[in-house]
Amino acid sequence: MRRGFRVIGLIVVLVAVVVAVQSRLGGVRSQSAATVEIISPPADVALPAGQAVEVRYRVAGPAVRAELWCDDMLLATEAAQAGQELAHAWVPAGLGAACCTVTELDGRGLTLASARRCLDVEPNGSPVRLNRP
Repeated sequence: MRRGFRVIGLIVVLVAVVVAVQSRLGGVRSQSAATVEIISPPADVALPAGQAVEVRYRVAGPAVRAELWCDDMLLATEAAQAGQELAHAWVPAGLGAACCTVTELDGRGLTLASARRCLDVEPNGSPVRLNRP
């Protein structure tokens, strides 16, 4: 089943690349769209209970501010620039499902984009390791 999700993800990425290339070749320039990407923790790991986890995310587009919410608590809010990568430590509150949401806001406080990642927190979860180039 995981392989099927990977194939679907690859197809989505390829379609996005083709659309981006076609828009550049056609000479059409549009205002950059707001996007948020949660880089870490990965979606397919069980987090260890009681241990700090790094939540790493990237914002793109005309954002002024980014907010990080985990378990319905505001953990961080800071100025954001397009392409900026941000990271904050978070300790899951308890066992079971836990969710983090990153929201990209404009100068008026309106939501431009958001991304949400829900994870399982287990007593003996896997420490999250980032693949750094």
